[in-house]
Amino acid sequence: MVGMQPISQLEAQLQNTHLQLQAIDAQQKALYRVISKIRGSLDLDMIFRTTTKETCKLLRVDRIAVYRFSDDWGGEFVSDFEFAEPGWDFGRFEDNTVWNDSYLQEHQGARYRNNECLTVSDVYTAGLSQCHLDILVQFHIRAYATVPIFIGQKLWGVLAAYQHSQPHEWQQQEIQFLSQVATQLGFAVKQAELMAQTERKAEDLRVAKEQQEILSNLIAEIRESLDLKILFKTTTREVRKALRTDRVGIFQFHDSLYNSGEFVAENVLPEYDSAIGVKVNDHCFGSEYATKYLQGAVLAISDIHQAGLKDCYLEVLEQFQIKAQIVVPLIKGDTLWGLLCVHQCRHPRIWQSAEITFIKQLAVQFSVALSHTELLAQSHSKTKQLDRALQELKLANEKLEELSNIDSLTQISNRRFFDTTIENEWQRLTRTTNNLSLILFDVDYFKAYNDYYGHPSGDKCLLEIAGAAKSVVKRFTDVLARYGGEEFAVILPDTDKAGAIKIAEQIREAIKKLKIPHNSTPIDPSYVTISLGIASLIPTNSQSVHNLISQADKALYQAKKLGRDTWVCADSVASIIED
Repeated sequence: MVGMQPISQLEAQLQNTHLQLQAIDAQQKALYRVISKIRGSLDLDMIFRTTTKETCKLLRVDRIAVYRFSDDWGGEFVSDFEFAEPGWDFGRFEDNTVWNDSYLQEHQGARYRNNECLTVSDVYTAGLSQCHLDILVQFHIRAYATVPIFIGQKLWGVLAAYQHSQPHEWQQQEIQFLSQVATQLGFAVKQAELMAQTERKAEDLRVAKEQQEILSNLIAEIRESLDLKILFKTTTREVRKALRTDRVGIFQFHDSLYNSGEFVAENVLPEYDSAIGVKVNDHCFGSEYATKYLQGAVLAISDIHQAGLKDCYLEVLEQFQIKAQIVVPLIKGDTLWGLLCVHQCRHPRIWQSAEITFIKQLAVQFSVALSHTELLAQSHSKTKQLDRALQELKLANEKLEELSNIDSLTQISNRRFFDTTIENEWQRLTRTTNNLSLILFDVDYFKAYNDYYGHPSGDKCLLEIAGAAKSVVKRFTDVLARYGGEEFAVILPDTDKAGAIKIAEQIREAIKKLKIPHNSTPIDPSYVTISLGIASLIPTNSQSVHNLISQADKALYQAKKLGRDTWVCADSVASIIED
């Protein structure tokens, strides 16, 4: 008939379409492998090195590199995050190669801030400026494709693919793949930053707790003992250990003008001279510093040669090999009895406010011991302060532990809590014959949702989905967690396949009932939906929890292939593939 295509032409078109679908399917599987590796590690260097290597091989290009922006919108290539195919003789981005782009600096990231990609198939025919072309030629770059890496709303850097051997016509699916990898890298950087912040806070709290415990013990000893020699020995030893410094000494004045005295106690590392018994005559001190110390002043010097000290005082410090110091007064009644001195002899040192506070608190207790008449009143006050500080520290530790297990956006359990819980449940259930079930689900066409409505709306969508799922997962033993990005997980201990299917269907219906508009989805009606993968096993010592997670992940993938807005159980995955 007129207008109809020959059968051979239709068959060719069908074959071409089939090959394209196979390529897309292979690419998606590859993407899932890359994403799994990103999610499976908290080591940022390992994530980037693995991802660039995998991406380079999957795209079959010569090099994959990561460019990181600085605060002034300049930047550098991170050599540790680069992978290049061996055998090519071209310049590497060694030692964090700086590649300042005045256009990017002037426009603060330019097109990348708008989440736009850039592709050049042949640098010699792309109409580039000569200075730009010279840089590319320096590294033997013939074609390239670049996509932005965002951390939340902040442009962090650029993921770049380079072809050196010849021009390259970039395909849409290649750019899409590169963009998806960049998105996952952004999630990984954000996760690593949050973890680093948590670890820093935990370390600060640990140090503060250690210092408070030392302070508490010293206060108790001051209360119980009036033997100053014992107190001096204990104090200098514990303070030096707590602050990890080179010397801690107690200096006592010999005269009311504060011009002479000596160290009566110290704890010092063996490589430095002892200060015990050395008579010190310093006429500068009485006239320049004594009055300030009587008024409660604390001296913290990070570098004695940069502090503008008088020569007479500098000579005394150099006599004891001091490079940096903290000095706090020891008051007895209304007189300056002596000084509590913390010395750094190896090198200058920037003292932290918490360290200075710690020494001030201890010096106050020493002054109490020296003024026996005020001992009881002041010790009671400090005990209350210490108890309050320890209680606040305890509450802060408990809060920190809680926050480290909660996803900041959805306020449900995070990946860290999920990993710990599912491993513990697996170990527990190996001693029984009960099932452990797992549901993995994610939002259908969520990238399209974000592109259409914007990331703030995407965050709100995830929050509503978490709330709907939480209303279904009610048992206190069950765990609903954000697995990563738009993906969620439900751990169901002591639950068989039928029970897990029931929960999965209830979650799917609950989210569908939200009727969150999604005008960029092909699913009709146009609301946000989810796909779910279900797996259920009786844990044994011959298997691991990764078997369960892998089965649920494969089931989720099959649910996607079946058209989304559905669930698939792991034991039906094989039959689906055969059909």
